[in-house]
Amino acid sequence: MFSFDTFKDKRYWILLCPYLLILVVFSIVASSEMLANTLITYLLLLLYAASFWAIYHLWKYLGDKKKKK
Repeated sequence: MFSFDTFKDKRYWILLCPYLLILVVFSIVASSEMLANTLITYLLLLLYAASFWAIYHLWKYLGDKKKKK
């Protein structure tokens, strides 16, 4: 299930940089009341990580499909 080939993929690194930047900016800008509620914070982190992996795998699938044609 886990493979180190992901770290060799350019798509991973192209997506990771903006996602980390957005995460840092969000943590700085977010209100302390929002971050104090741990349930909302964990839910947002889970959705954020899920969206990253969904976009990465969709981009990889479409790129590989286009390469086969």
